[in-house]
Parts: sequence; C-alpha cells; structure tokens
Amino acid sequence: MRFAIRLFVVSTAAALIACSGGGDDTAAPIPPAQRFLTAEEAPGSKPDPVETRETVSDFDGFIAALSERSIDPDEDEMTEIFQEAGFESAGIDTRFYGETHTPGRSTHVVSSFIELGSEEGAMSALDWLEADVRKPCPLSCAVEISTFEVDEIADGRGVHAIATAEDIEDRGTADEVPFESYWVGFTDGAFAYSVDLFGRPGSVSEEQALEIANAYYERLTGA
Repeated sequence: MRFAIRLFVVSTAAALIACSGGGDDTAAPIPPAQRFLTAEEAPGSKPDPVETRETVSDFDGFIAALSERSIDPDEDEMTEIFQEAGFESAGIDTRFYGETHTPGRSTHVVSSFIELGSEEGAMSALDWLEADVRKPCPLSCAVEISTFEVDEIADGRGVHAIATAEDIEDRGTADEVPFESYWVGFTDGAFAYSVDLFGRPGSVSEEQALEIANAYYERLTGA
C-alpha cells in the first residue's frame, strides 16, 4: 500500500543535516534548513504538523528508517551500498497542501537528502533510490510504474507511480488506497536529493513535480 507507506514513513525516516556544502572550500556552506524544500519552491504548501522534520547521523538508525520507507528493500544489499558510499548523514521533511491537514487524503511533498563520502557515493545512492522507487509493490499488482524525463536537472531521474480505485478493485488488496506520485532524484556533489509529490490520483502532475524539483535544484546548486 504505497500511499499509506509514504504517509507513515515520513514521520520515522531521519537524518543529520550537513554542515558543509561539499566540494568548493571557498563557497559558503548551505544553511541546514535550506537543504529542504521551501514554500517558495512548493507554492501553496505548508509544513506538515504531523510528519515533522527529523534528523539522525547513526548509520544503523539510517538503515532502519530507510528500510521502513522503501518499497521492497534488501537490507543486506542496502547496508553494503551505503557503507561503501560513505554514509555521513541524511534528512527528510514533509509539507502538505490545503487549508486543513488530513492524513491519508491531503496532497504532500517530501524532500530528502543523503550525504555521502564522495560524488561517486552520491551517484551510487541515487541509483539505489531510483531502483527501489521503480519496484512494484511486493503485495499488490495495482500499481503502475513508469519513468519521465527530467531535462533541466543534470543526471535527474523521474519516476511516476499510480494506483487507481479501479485497478485496486481489479487486482489490488483490501487495505490499499488510490494514490499517484511523482518522484524526482538528483545529486549535487556528495549529496543525493529527492522530491516526492503524492496524493490522490489526479491531484498531482508531472509538470508540478518538475517545477518544484527544478526550483529546488537551482537554489541548491546556484544554477
């Protein structure tokens, strides 16, 4: 039940906010709060009152949180990949749309980052994240997954997932709810970032997700 999983895990995933901007020793570090989406980049959104921003630097805590929010993780593989990539920290933050926050119904946008030991480590982390997002839900056949182009972000990845009420009725499970999501991932130096815009089918669009992700990327990279 992908949509319900997303709503649950954003309250448990965690990370330590980085204190360095990486690569360029002469550049001022990005302030911690600016590693997440802002209201300007996601117009109309507000900080989620339930799934609040959380942080962790402990590797075991990171693996446990990432396992909970992933689609179908192999924990041994995940542990090996993020150890080799040089995990240092990660962070997640959630915003919602609408006048009133309604768990399970409100449209949400989640921004997250993982700080690794190198640019190569960040790319390895992004590869793993994209592969996981593209996996089918292990207990359901109702989710349709496809990819889309992220032209304005270097090495950007885009994944669309949708489960309509009709598809759930035909080939889903009793506890599923309809959802639609647009996930965009990219790297900047030793950081892997992602944006996940999701809600009920028809409440979100590829265009909206790309506008948010492009604005986020431009601020982070100074593009």
